[in-house]
Amino acid sequence: MGKKYRSKHRNLFTLAPFVMCKASLPIASILFFAFTCLNEEASIKSIAALLIPSTLACGVLGFRKLRERVTLPFLALFLVVLMDACTLFYAPSGKLALYEFLQVVNSFCLAILLLLFAKGEKSQSGRWIASVLEGSAALAGLVSVDLISTRWISGPVLRVLSLFNPRLTSLNGLEAGTRITSVFVNPNVFAGVIGLGVMLSLGLVLSSEERRERLFHLVCLFINALAFVLAFSMGASAAIAVAFLAYLVLEKKGRRAALFILMLKTLALTVLAAALISLTSFQPWSGIQPVPLLSLVVGAAVLCLSDILIGHRLTEKLDSSKKLPLMIGGAVVALIVFLVAAYSVTGSAVIRPGEGLRRAAYPASGDYVLHVESNGPVSVKVESQNRQDTMMHTSTILYQGDLAGAAFTVPEDSMVVYFNFAASQETLLNSVTYEGTDESGSVPLGYRLLPGFIANRLQGLWANQNAIQRLVFFADGMKLFRRSPVVGLGLGSFENASASVQTFYYETRYTHNHYVQALVDTGIIGLVLFVGLLAVSAVAVLLEQKREASHPLTPALGAALVFMAGHAATEIVFSNHAYLPMAYGVFLLIGLCCVEVPPERFLTCKIKTGILVGVAAVLIAFDIPFLNNLEARKIFQKNPSLSGLVQAEKIDKFEWADYALTY
Repeated sequence: MGKKYRSKHRNLFTLAPFVMCKASLPIASILFFAFTCLNEEASIKSIAALLIPSTLACGVLGFRKLRERVTLPFLALFLVVLMDACTLFYAPSGKLALYEFLQVVNSFCLAILLLLFAKGEKSQSGRWIASVLEGSAALAGLVSVDLISTRWISGPVLRVLSLFNPRLTSLNGLEAGTRITSVFVNPNVFAGVIGLGVMLSLGLVLSSEERRERLFHLVCLFINALAFVLAFSMGASAAIAVAFLAYLVLEKKGRRAALFILMLKTLALTVLAAALISLTSFQPWSGIQPVPLLSLVVGAAVLCLSDILIGHRLTEKLDSSKKLPLMIGGAVVALIVFLVAAYSVTGSAVIRPGEGLRRAAYPASGDYVLHVESNGPVSVKVESQNRQDTMMHTSTILYQGDLAGAAFTVPEDSMVVYFNFAASQETLLNSVTYEGTDESGSVPLGYRLLPGFIANRLQGLWANQNAIQRLVFFADGMKLFRRSPVVGLGLGSFENASASVQTFYYETRYTHNHYVQALVDTGIIGLVLFVGLLAVSAVAVLLEQKREASHPLTPALGAALVFMAGHAATEIVFSNHAYLPMAYGVFLLIGLCCVEVPPERFLTCKIKTGILVGVAAVLIAFDIPFLNNLEARKIFQKNPSLSGLVQAEKIDKFEWADYALTY
C-alpha cells in the first residue's frame, strides 16, 4: 500500500492539469512569449502573483525531477537572484527595488518552470527547452516585423495581450527610416533576445535528425536573423560577430562546414530581405505594407529550399576539403573588406518631400562653403557637436537655409558636423562638397552597398553620441558604487540617486553596462556572483565540449554565452523584463545539457535538496510582503480616505512612502 501511494504521488506531477509536459511545443513557445511580454511594469505584479505560487506548487509536485536538474549554473543563478533579493532590505527606494526584483523573480520562475516541464532525458529535454526559447524569440520577431507590414498577425496578438497590459495597444514598431523598435519597444534589448534565438536556431538546425524538424528550425532561424538585422543594434551586432567566431571554433570538425554554409546563406538572404524592406516600408505605418511579411515568408522558403537542394552536397565537398579553415578565414576577411567598402562607396541620393536626409562629415575647424549638384532646390541645416553636445544630445546650428552657396564656420572643438537636407519636391541630389581655406571634402549621400536604415544608423559613427553618453553613465555609476562598495546601494539605486552625481541633467534608469550596474546595485559581492555565473557556465560548456559524445547544442550555448557577456557591457539587457527570461533560460539550459559539470561528488542529493529548499524559502519570504503590497492597494482602492492610507501604509513594506506622501 505504501509503495503504491508513493508511486502515485511521484506521478502526480505528470498528471497535474496545469503542467505543460504534454503540451505541444508551439503552445509552450506562445505561453513563454506571452509571459515575457507581460513581465513589464503595467502587468508585472499580476504575473508575479501567478508565477511565484505556481512555481512553488509545481516544484513540490515535481521535486524529484527538479532536484535531478540542479547544476552548478542553476546554483550560480540562484545566488545572483538571492543577492538581488537581499538588497530589498536596504535599497533607498522600495518602490523602484520592488519593480526591479519582480523582473528578476518572474524570469527565474519562468526558467525553473522550463526545467520542470521539459520532457525526456538530457538530449531530448535540452532540445525541448532550446526549441521553446527559439520559438518564443521567433514569435517576437514575427510580431515585430508584421507591426510594420500587414498587422494581420501582430494586431490580434497585441489585442489579446493588451487585455492584461493596455500599453501594448499603442506600439508603432518603427523608428522611421532607422530600424524597427519591436514588440519590446527597446530595439537594443530586442536584438539581445533575438540574437540568442539566432544562436539556438543554428544549433537546432545542425543537430536535427528529421527533415520536418530541420525545416521548422530553419524557418525560425530566418525569422530571428531578419528581425535581428532590422533592429540593427550596433552593440548587439558587434557582440554577435564575436559569438559567431566563437561558435565556429567550438563546433566539432564534422559539422563546422555545415555551420559555415548555413551562416553564409542566412546572412546573404537576410541582408537582401532587409534591404528590400528598408526601401519600401521604413516609414510610419499608414496601412497594409505587404513587403516585410512577404520578404519574411519568401526568405524562409528560399533558405529551406537551398538547404534541401544544395546544402547537403556542398557540405560534403567542404567536409572533405582540408582548406576549410582557410575558407572560413577568407570569408571573414572578405566580409571585413566588404563592410569597409560599403561604408566608403557612396553616390547620389533622392530626397522626397517630408522625409529629408541626415548625413555626417568630420571637417577640421575653419570657414567652409558648400557646392551642390542637384536637379532642384534643396535646403540644409548644418549642425556641429563637440564632446559636451554629444553627451547631452544637443548641437550648435552653424547654418540654416538654401543649400546652394551655403557658408558656415566649424568651431575649434567640433567632433562632427551634421548636414540635414530637405526638399519641397522629389529631388535628385548628385553631390555635395565643402571647400575651405585648408581643407575640402564631400558629404556622403547615398550608400551603394548598404541598406538605407543601416546607412542612417552609421551617421556620426566616429563621434557617436550614444556611445559617448554611455561613458558618462559608467562614470556616474562608479561614483555611486564608491558609496557602498561591498554590497552596493540596492536595486533601483542608480535611477534613485544618479541626479546626485550628475554633471548635467539626463534621465536613465540604468548605466547601460551590467557590470557597472551590478557594482552600483549589489557591490563587489554582486559583481563577483554575476561574473561567477558567466564563468561557471563557460567552464561547463568547455568541459562538455571536450567529451567525445558531447551534447550537440553545446557549441551554440557557448556562442550564446559569449554573446550575452559581450552585449551586457554596452546595454541594459540584464535589467530588462524581456531579456531576463531568455537569458535565465539559456543559463539553466547550459546546466541541463552539460551534465558532466559539476561532478556528482560535489552536488550530492542532500546539497541539491538544500538548494531547492533555499529557492523555496526566498520565493516564500518575498511573496509574503509582496502579497501585502497587493493587499494595500486593494485597501486604498476600497477606502480612499485617510484611514485607508494609514492602513495601507502600515502593511506595505515597498510602497509605503506613496501612501505616506498622499497624507
